[in-house]
Amino acid sequence: MFLGKGGIEKGLITEDAFERGLDAIAKHMARARSLGAERIQGIGTSALRNARNAEAFIRAAHDRSGLHIRVISGDEEAELILEGARHALPFGNRPVLVMDIGGGSIEFILATEKALMWKQSFELGVTRLRERVPLSDPPALDEELRVAAHLDDRLEPLWNVIDRHEPHVLVGSAGSFDSLARMVADQEGKVLASDATTFAFDALAFDALKEKLLLMDRIQRLLVPGLPEHRVDSIAYGMIAIERVLTAGNIRELSWSRYALKEGSAMRLLKDQRPA
Repeated sequence: MFLGKGGIEKGLITEDAFERGLDAIAKHMARARSLGAERIQGIGTSALRNARNAEAFIRAAHDRSGLHIRVISGDEEAELILEGARHALPFGNRPVLVMDIGGGSIEFILATEKALMWKQSFELGVTRLRERVPLSDPPALDEELRVAAHLDDRLEPLWNVIDRHEPHVLVGSAGSFDSLARMVADQEGKVLASDATTFAFDALAFDALKEKLLLMDRIQRLLVPGLPEHRVDSIAYGMIAIERVLTAGNIRELSWSRYALKEGSAMRLLKDQRPA
């Protein structure tokens, strides 16, 4: 619903975004009820954590659609993302770095199969980055470097964790990674099955795709298989962020996770409903 579009750096849900969000919620609620959903819960993340008119939006969503929205912290968001990712692909004994790119924030989680070792949410989502560091079309090299420097300055805690634990795989979920997986699959002549929960590829495939995408203008990006129109204007920021993480950790393996925050939230909700 792009709730933060146009106002996220001002701490405001704009009038257009406000109405667009309410309309999207109404449609999703109607669909969920038609499928027999008995309990529906809304989760608010970065845009609602920071917007001055978040309470007004939450009240309006409840009045119009009957949805209760619970705003969660960045830490809880990271925990739920990990819960989702662990159901999408196997985690082993070696540390894995999970990265979830949203519009308002990026969550990073270091984890093994059994342990959550570290987590942190950074207000560096692609919508925020677009407002902070505008890019030309296609981006100029000095603009890419400014985005990279902006990320480097704010991700110091992550760099320290990577240096200490040396994660060998970057697991990406949601947002830019959903598009990335489909674009890489097409690049390799593969098709992601509708029921696929993960897709593995290497950093060379990522590098080749990033190099091509960042040389394209908007019209060319619209024609890229696997890249939906609503990500055409933000994908460059996601690719630069991913590249910075791969470079910092010398990580050569990537895996896409279909499951993230929504699935982790649903799984926790189901657990809470089970009898003791």
